[in-house]
Amino acid sequence: MLKTILDCAAFLTIIPIRTQETLTEREMGSFPACYPVIGLILGFVLFILATLLGWANIPVATSAILLAIALAVLTRGFHLDGIADTADALLSHKSLERKLEILKDSHLGTFGVLAIVTDLWVKASLITSLATDDLFPAHLLVLFPVWGRLTASVVATVSKPVGTGGGLGYNMVFYSGRKELFVAGLFSIVLSWVFGLKTLSCALMAILLGYLLSKLWKATLGGVTGDLLGASVELGELVTLLLFVAIN
Repeated sequence: MLKTILDCAAFLTIIPIRTQETLTEREMGSFPACYPVIGLILGFVLFILATLLGWANIPVATSAILLAIALAVLTRGFHLDGIADTADALLSHKSLERKLEILKDSHLGTFGVLAIVTDLWVKASLITSLATDDLFPAHLLVLFPVWGRLTASVVATVSKPVGTGGGLGYNMVFYSGRKELFVAGLFSIVLSWVFGLKTLSCALMAILLGYLLSKLWKATLGGVTGDLLGASVELGELVTLLLFVAIN
């Protein structure tokens, strides 16, 4: 399991981990089980960064923006790229074939730019709203990246991939299933339950959102791609943050 976590972190973050460059399809399929663990690692980095910003007396609103940007940088911008491509594809009003082409296109459209700006702005605003006495709730900074990746774990494990094969995104969807979902769900639920019912409800919301997104991606795009997994992470973070704000 440790090897899988390290491999997943090496591929999906900028954390300098030495790992084998070539993975089997089945090894990639086990990554969704580790998504929440990667989220926990990222959450701890955010907590450390928030602590340093607090010591430097950086204003709360500015710190929240920097934290949102830092999370995007730590994940190589994969998820922001995913939500941007997804917005360009879904809002294009084109045929299914053309939408899938847009998902693969590296160029950024108007809707993609709007999606990135909105994502970062809303995320930073929600984090700011939870600050008390210029301090962010530590458990929130640690947990919301876990919830976002739990959403993606659900999407990956209950969906079918788009296309005929090949690529990290395809393999993570095609070769994952109930075992990976159980591991990701159990880890996230137990971790969230430690901090109380409010955080537990956010974990359960992430699971529900993952199922709903899997239905949406299937209905609109025929299945799931790597970009849609990235979009699922971002939407999972936003929705669970919004829920946390609403119940506090």
